[in-house]
Amino acid sequence: MNPAAATVASLAPIASLHRFDAYRLALGFRSHVVRWLPLKRAELSDQLDRASLSVALNIAEGAGRSGRDQSRHYAIARGSTFECLAVLDLLELEAAPPCSREARVVLIRLMAVLTALVRR
Repeated sequence: MNPAAATVASLAPIASLHRFDAYRLALGFRSHVVRWLPLKRAELSDQLDRASLSVALNIAEGAGRSGRDQSRHYAIARGSTFECLAVLDLLELEAAPPCSREARVVLIRLMAVLTALVRR
């Protein structure tokens, strides 16, 4: 195999990750979060930051695994989406972050996708 073909072949998993709906949704939600940070409530800001990172990173790691290990990473990512939703609920009790409705839609779609992936 020539070097150029080897390079293209090595990039295939990265390209497929960026086409993976769950990963794109996680990045979409994360883009909302980074625009909001830092939030007025430091503890919720930190929790949302870490949980939204966990979602994307566990989806990426799961995409590189198979079988039970893959499902475990998707389940962890799903748990982190619920954590993000809880933080949004808590923040909205005080004052909704800008664009929280749009972020919530992305998050709920992501939950559905991850639920389906965990059940496979």
